[in-house]
Amino acid sequence: MTESIANPKNRAEKLAWPTIALGATLWGTDLLLRPRLLNSGFHPAAIVLGEHFLLALIFAPTLLSRRAESAKLTRTEWVGLLFLAWGGSALATVLLTSAYSHGNALTATLLQKLQSPIAILLAGVVLKEKRGPLFWVFFALAILAAYLMSFGFQSLSAGLASGTAWPTLYALGAAAIWGACTVVGRISLRHLHPSVVTGWRFMLALPLLIVLNAKPLLTGSIVPAATPWTSLWPLLLIVLLPDAIGMTLYYIGLNRTPASLATLAELAYPISALILGLSFGGQAMNLGQWVGLALLFVALQGIQSTHSVKSADPSF
Repeated sequence: MTESIANPKNRAEKLAWPTIALGATLWGTDLLLRPRLLNSGFHPAAIVLGEHFLLALIFAPTLLSRRAESAKLTRTEWVGLLFLAWGGSALATVLLTSAYSHGNALTATLLQKLQSPIAILLAGVVLKEKRGPLFWVFFALAILAAYLMSFGFQSLSAGLASGTAWPTLYALGAAAIWGACTVVGRISLRHLHPSVVTGWRFMLALPLLIVLNAKPLLTGSIVPAATPWTSLWPLLLIVLLPDAIGMTLYYIGLNRTPASLATLAELAYPISALILGLSFGGQAMNLGQWVGLALLFVALQGIQSTHSVKSADPSF
């Protein structure tokens, strides 16, 4: 207790990965909200454009008030923000929404756990993060947990055979992009407040999303015919919960968390989605998935308590 009071930085670092996990938990609400818009006839790209338009309005005052931070960014950092926006905020979200549209939303969400190995591999190369021997033990445990939560005790071929190919590819594409975004976001936070990173992520995605929706925008078919405005309430909740609050909490935590640990904390996203799917989506969870859930918490706590992941750059 004395050490945490004397050193607020240590206390903030201990709260960092739980902050990421809290933000990722809010992402799970997307599982219940986004399919409602798809069922109303909205195209996946149109849904993503609508949420980003509202988010750009919400974060515009923040970007304006903190414009001095953005003015100091290097060309490389702007490229990083553009990747977060076009890749993580636009394309990956469209891919996941498409997976929801063509397949099982819960399965698509659980596949997002594959972000972890992608991000950890990139973090070692790009960020030079150091890992102790125990990290690989807990990492292997987390991968096993991810598999069990996805497929239970059945074989990989049997698990993949239970769904269609395209939704799986869409979901895997989103996971790959978001895994890379974990590393790129870690770099972008060097000189920017988390809320500014979040704001630019949504703002810079708009031009690409407008291009993707060019035809329905020009023809006036962006909103399905005879769609009542009352059916748009899920869009407002998506903007508020998983997007605005969830992403801001995520970047606040990422500011003090090695990317390798951050991507494991992000597993709270599929966990929360799984719980919501079980509670409100009529889904069933087998024994293997429950075992995987328990192993995941053991792995996360093990990495945190043994300090087996450390940033090579002390400024992180």
